[in-house]
Amino acid sequence: MRRTLSAAAMILMVSFLALPAVPHGQGHGDAMYASIDGKHLKGYVDELTAMSRRYRDNGHPQFWGRIIGTDADAENARWLLGKFKAIGLSDVHEQPFDLPPQWMPQSWNVSMTASGAKTLALSSAQPTYRGVATPADGLDLEAADVGFATDADLAGRDLRGKAVFFYSMDYQSRHSTISHGAVKRIGDKGAAAIFITLLIPGNMHFQFYPVASEVPTFALGYEDGMSAREAIGQARAAGTTARVRLKLDVAMTPNLKTATIWGTLPGATDETVVIVAHRDGWFEAANDNGTGVATMAGLAEYFAKIPQAQRRRTIVFLGTTGHHDGTAESGTWLSQHKEVFAKTALLINCEHTAANQLIASNNAVVRKANVESPLSWYVGGSPTLEQIAARAYQTFDVKLLDGRAAAAAGEIGRIQNLAPSLQLIDTGLYWHSDKETSDIVPENGLAAVTRAYAKIIADTGGVAIKDLMKN
Repeated sequence: MRRTLSAAAMILMVSFLALPAVPHGQGHGDAMYASIDGKHLKGYVDELTAMSRRYRDNGHPQFWGRIIGTDADAENARWLLGKFKAIGLSDVHEQPFDLPPQWMPQSWNVSMTASGAKTLALSSAQPTYRGVATPADGLDLEAADVGFATDADLAGRDLRGKAVFFYSMDYQSRHSTISHGAVKRIGDKGAAAIFITLLIPGNMHFQFYPVASEVPTFALGYEDGMSAREAIGQARAAGTTARVRLKLDVAMTPNLKTATIWGTLPGATDETVVIVAHRDGWFEAANDNGTGVATMAGLAEYFAKIPQAQRRRTIVFLGTTGHHDGTAESGTWLSQHKEVFAKTALLINCEHTAANQLIASNNAVVRKANVESPLSWYVGGSPTLEQIAARAYQTFDVKLLDGRAAAAAGEIGRIQNLAPSLQLIDTGLYWHSDKETSDIVPENGLAAVTRAYAKIIADTGGVAIKDLMKN
C-alpha cells in the first residue's frame, strides 16, 4: 500500500533538508554536550520527589506534594538556592511573595453503600483543586450513573440532589473542559456532588485543576469508578438505590509565603537568555516539574563551565512559583515587568521534559515502553529560530509530536510573546497523579532534551535578537 506524508511531515522534512547554515555558536554535533549526564540529572529528580514524600509523611497523607506556601515549598526553595550557589551563579536570591489565603483540604472520605452489600470505600477519591467543601456533617446522597455525560446520556435525567458519576476517556485533561464541559452539564441539572472517573487502568489519585463546579467534585481512579458503577447497577436491578456518603473539610489558610528563585550567569554582553522552570507540583511530581527543574540545573552547570568571554549572552535562571495554585505569582510579576525581557534573545520553558511512553494495553494495565514519550513542541520566533531548534532536536533524537503547538501552554503562557520563546512539554497518562514517580523518568530522555536546549542556546549565540523574533 502506498504511503503519503502528511503536510506537516513534509514541511518538517523540507526544513531539515533545506536548513540554512546554522550561525556559529559554541560548536555543532553532540560530543561537546556529553557532559550533560542523564543519570546525574535524574538524581535531582529523585531529590525533589523525596521532598514531596517527606511532606506527605509529616502529617499530610491526602493532599501532598511540593505545594506552594508549605514546608515542602520552602525546602524546595532552599534546595534550588543552594544548587545555584554551588554551581557558581551570581545574584542568587529569593524574590518573596505573600500568598492570598490558600485552599488546603484538611481531610476527606467517600464511601458507597447499596442494598445488601457491604460499604465500599472509594479510597482513590481526590477533590478537585479549590473544590467546594461539604457541610461539617458531610452529605448522604443517592448515587446516579450518567455514563459519559453526553447530552444523550443526560437527556431526561433528574439529577437534583444526587451524587453523579461519569466516565471520561479525555485522558490528558485535568481541567474544567474535560469531556467537552461534562462537569458544567451535570451541575446545570442540579447535582449535589460530582465524581469523575478517568478511564486509565489502575486506581490512581488524580489532582485536577479547578473545574468551576459549585458542588463538591472528586476525581476517581478507574477501579473505584468501575466498582461504583457496578454497585449502582446492582442496586437498580434490585429495585433500590445506591447511596454515597462524603465529607470534605477545607481550610483557607492565610499568611503563607512563596518565592521565585533567581540566579544569573553573566555573559559578554547585557543581552539575555531567560530559562524558566516552575518549582511546585502535586504528589511526587517527578515529571511535573522535577524534570524541568533538573533540566534547568543541568543547563546552569553546563554553561557555568564555559568562560564568560565565550558566552555572548547573560543567562538568567528562574525557579518560578504559583503554577499549580493558579495565582501564578512569578508569571504575573514577570508579565507586569516587561523590562526584564527588553534585551532577551531567547526564553526557554523547562517543563515536563522527560517521561517514558505509557501504553494502556489489554487486561486494564498500563505498560511502560522503553522509549521516551513524544513531546509537544512550541517555537515562538522566526523561521531561523525554528530551524535551529529543529536541528537540535534531530541531533539528540528528541521525540516530537507531529505539528507545532499553537501556543506555549504552561509556565510561560503569560510571557511567551515578550521574547523569542520555545518549549518541549510532555503531558502523559500519569500527569498530576500519584503514579508520576521518578520510575517513569528516563535518563536518556532527560539528557536529550537538556542537551538540545544547550545546543539551541549555543547556536543562537551568533544570531541577532531581531533575527530570532517573530516576523
